[in-house]
Amino acid sequence: MCAVVPRYAAGRIAIPAPAEASTLTIGQAAARYLGTLPAGERERARSEISRFLEHIGKDRPLSQLNRRDVDRFQDRLNEAKVDQSRRIEPVKLFLQDLKKKKLTEDNLGAVLRVRKPKAGRGGERAEAPVIELTQAGHDQLTSELTQLESDEIPRLRDAVSLARADGDLRENAPYHEAKREMGVVQGRIDALRNQLGSSKIVARQQSTEKAGLGSRVVLRDTDYDEEHTFTLVGPGEVKPREGKISIQSPVGNALKGKSVGEKVEVDTPQGVHQYTVVRIERAE
Repeated sequence: MCAVVPRYAAGRIAIPAPAEASTLTIGQAAARYLGTLPAGERERARSEISRFLEHIGKDRPLSQLNRRDVDRFQDRLNEAKVDQSRRIEPVKLFLQDLKKKKLTEDNLGAVLRVRKPKAGRGGERAEAPVIELTQAGHDQLTSELTQLESDEIPRLRDAVSLARADGDLRENAPYHEAKREMGVVQGRIDALRNQLGSSKIVARQQSTEKAGLGSRVVLRDTDYDEEHTFTLVGPGEVKPREGKISIQSPVGNALKGKSVGEKVEVDTPQGVHQYTVVRIERAE
């Protein structure tokens, strides 16, 4: 797909990033920042910042980092329903440091906030949103969770113990790498548990009148007159290379419930894309 020039809301302009930001990747800036932290603090921050980099892309130029990226990371945390205060603080401090060093024009750390669950009547917390999964998607998520808990966590614990036996932990790269990887794996385990705990198994969409879980949707990009095909699936069945996208993703959510002929506007990292629904099919 051709690149699209981002559109800005009325009254907003794009401010050029500082010169150094154009030569640094986001991952390089993170590595610099982590190198300035005390050993104990560095390890905790590394795990959470690694999740942030995994989400937005560590090889992207720092000059491209924007509020929209941080908003999407916040949305991901909201969907995972994890302890936001623990996850957000290291990333928030990293983004604040970028502003302090004049590597970003704005303090993107201010975008991140710990969002408390809304209370229902009587002060009770509102129930978490239900995640719709097909049986196949539920089985795949369950299988992944079992594999991580029974294979990966024990392997990483052994790696941490072995590396710790080498002595001084301050310059012990294998130890820090194993701890970082364990943090990533544990984060994935937490997300899987939350998804499965909030899930409801539903049948694939049978109707071709409206797009839903299991629908194959053909879209036409109104800007470039190109067709794109997406299959809407649950979290456990996502395969971007095959066009299988989560129904909870920005594109999937925008398509849900749409009919042939309807216009769809999707906010992506490359800008706002406008599509027309050309055809809705039942995925095999």
